[in-house]
Amino acid sequence: MTSVTSGTQGHAVADALIGKLACVACGSSISRMTEGAPGSAQVALACRTCSARYPVIDGIPVLLPGETTDWARLQRDLYDAVAPHYDGTIPAHVNRHYRAKRVGVVRRLAPYHGEVLDVGCGTGAFAGALRTLGYETYGVDASLGMLTEASRDGRAEVVVGRGERLPFQRGSFDLAITIATLHHITDPVRIARTLAEMLRVVRPGGMVVVWDHNPKNPYWPYLMKRLPQDTGEERLIPLEEVVAALEGGGGVSIRSFRSGLVPEFAPAWLLGGFQLAEAVVEHLPLVNILCAHNVVIAQVPTDGPARVR
Repeated sequence: MTSVTSGTQGHAVADALIGKLACVACGSSISRMTEGAPGSAQVALACRTCSARYPVIDGIPVLLPGETTDWARLQRDLYDAVAPHYDGTIPAHVNRHYRAKRVGVVRRLAPYHGEVLDVGCGTGAFAGALRTLGYETYGVDASLGMLTEASRDGRAEVVVGRGERLPFQRGSFDLAITIATLHHITDPVRIARTLAEMLRVVRPGGMVVVWDHNPKNPYWPYLMKRLPQDTGEERLIPLEEVVAALEGGGGVSIRSFRSGLVPEFAPAWLLGGFQLAEAVVEHLPLVNILCAHNVVIAQVPTDGPARVR
């Protein structure tokens, strides 16, 4: 049974999560500390080297790198606002279809009962699906509102943080995945840092998976205008940029493919037909360039990538 440390308002932080955390200021390990008078003490976290302190809010550690840009605040406010309704923005049967495809990829790449990190995990629906299969799931997101939804159902052990400065120790996971996140980051430097950080926190020989929108699919602009989390400032990331960033971050054995064609308007009774068409298109050269998603898989070399901080 996983031991836990109490947080605010009776919530708990798993010791397994605390053991993986790293200070976003200096990269050192984190330890728990208690603050306040006996009987009303609350848990916080502190760096063992530089003494930086991080709060725990409703059992969720908050390890943000002190960024105060307007972009960061606006993104956080946006996702905090849509969090309670986020899982319902796409019909449930379409969500299940794509979730099953992604789960299938992870099952082929990560060992059974392996430790998986979801970067930009949102409400943790994908991490929760993996946890039901026996994986140890962890999630990081900049939105406390999103993570509150994820932790409520025990979908993953979660922490508030940013992809370009992941609050985890080197080599903590068997696999790291990010799904539909990079096009919200937009900035090429931030994206490259995020992918390099994902490589850093995965164990030698482990895998990094990037699953994001394909800019060559003509339907995305129409769908994104209707999604509450999309503001029009997003940038769909070319496949070549993702591959180059993973190579630059030290990834090896990089391979990619295009996936998905089922639209969100597909009625449940026609889903089987759409799935059949999708399976055909995915395997057709030239035509599959129109698929909904680019999927890129990179392996961490056995001696590990260069440390990024």
